[in-house]
Amino acid sequence: MTSSPPAVLELSGITKHFGDITANRAIDWSLNAGRIYALLGENGAGKSTLMSILAGRYQPDAGTIRRQGRTVRFQSPAQALAAGIGMVYQRFMLVAPLSVAENIRLHGAAGRSRSDRQGASIRELAVRYGLAVDPDALVQDLSMGERQRVEILKLLNRRADILIFDEPTAVLTHTEIAGLFEVFQRLRDEGKTIVFITHKLEEVMAVADEIAVMRRGRMVARLAAADVRSQHDLARLMVGREIILNVDKPPAAPGETVLAVSGLSGPAGSSRPGFEEIAFEVRRGEILAIIGVAGNGQEDLAAGLAGLTPLKTGRLTFKGRRWRAPQWGRKPHEGIAYIPADRDRTASVGAIDLVENFMLTQLAVFSRALRLDRRRAAAATAAAVERFAIRGGGLKAPAGNLSGGNLQKLVLARELARHPDLLLAEQPTQGLDVRATEAVWQALLHQRAASAVLLITGDLKEALSLADRIAVIFRGRILDTIAARDSAAIDRIKLLMAGLETG
Repeated sequence: MTSSPPAVLELSGITKHFGDITANRAIDWSLNAGRIYALLGENGAGKSTLMSILAGRYQPDAGTIRRQGRTVRFQSPAQALAAGIGMVYQRFMLVAPLSVAENIRLHGAAGRSRSDRQGASIRELAVRYGLAVDPDALVQDLSMGERQRVEILKLLNRRADILIFDEPTAVLTHTEIAGLFEVFQRLRDEGKTIVFITHKLEEVMAVADEIAVMRRGRMVARLAAADVRSQHDLARLMVGREIILNVDKPPAAPGETVLAVSGLSGPAGSSRPGFEEIAFEVRRGEILAIIGVAGNGQEDLAAGLAGLTPLKTGRLTFKGRRWRAPQWGRKPHEGIAYIPADRDRTASVGAIDLVENFMLTQLAVFSRALRLDRRRAAAATAAAVERFAIRGGGLKAPAGNLSGGNLQKLVLARELARHPDLLLAEQPTQGLDVRATEAVWQALLHQRAASAVLLITGDLKEALSLADRIAVIFRGRILDTIAARDSAAIDRIKLLMAGLETG
């Protein structure tokens, strides 16, 4: 009988409070060398908090951490990294105007420090782990996948042997995801420990050796991936009930064209346009998805259409009225509701309560004689909270206390309450758990009957599940628009997203 490998990291009774909220409650977990762990759970389950404790960003209120049998307590990420534990966050921590090598040097190089020797050392690491990147390249010129490789190299250069990833595939193409998983396997084969947070259950089944599931701050399951029968089993563990992974999409009944654009480019004033010659139309009664990997211009396009940044050239027709591109953002357009990708910074204000956040884009609705009618706004917010099952401490609680999924449902409820002709939804489920994703998808499909819905997403499954037509954007241009019901759509869209087919 073979004995199991010794634990490289042991958690015992880890508990963390934020005010009255218990983010982690008495968590026990052991990690071994040479294993890939997937950490699952709904938004607000405590996954990111737990990983941030391991990475030294937070300190636990109770419990102990043992590193190779020795009790440790990290006061900072630097102390955790010195102990061999590093984390790659969703928002990369890189200085764009500097080179790859300079970014790694800023992070603190282990061993030799001469730039030429360090460049050679970086190349050796890159080849060893399949992390192809040029040490002399400027970070601002790299794709999102290449930037992620730089983050990994930063940790490897500091000799980290426990690497934590927070939603690592959110900004990658399908080809890059496959490459990242190969990197995971190389790291595992060299005895390193990988922990990755994800909401994509198919990724868990593809690459994890072991799976841990959190629910409401507790660790509720730890199991070998080989013992999991299906994604549905994992989903049930996460939410505690049967959930639907595929939505029932009734046939579309397109009506009049609500928005049509042609020759659109922007943003104005930029030396390098984010998008060029964009043309599409979206009709009432349908969902048009614009899909692309992050960094291909869709973020700039969404901001331009929402009136947040100026458009440069082109024409737009909205509800029969024509606009030249430079005129578009000069005044608000009645009938357009916008769900931004950044729910924490752009879509909401964390320091104010739920009612005040609900009023942010509806001040005219809740105003009487130049005064805000807070009682009516509170009633409308309460109805939205009940309808969308938003949980987080009551109407007077700061929006910043809500989990990502509950905050997104609040933003969605607010924008749908405006009864828009056009709903612009940008990455509406990015970083959400299965239950929150299900709720958002159902709401968007329900809204399709009354509005034109323009969905901007990087999630192919989301586009195929919701959209009637899918337009693929690559390097700022729409390469092709494909009917979602086309049986050959999936393979073709994957190729277009990677720029491997010109359309």
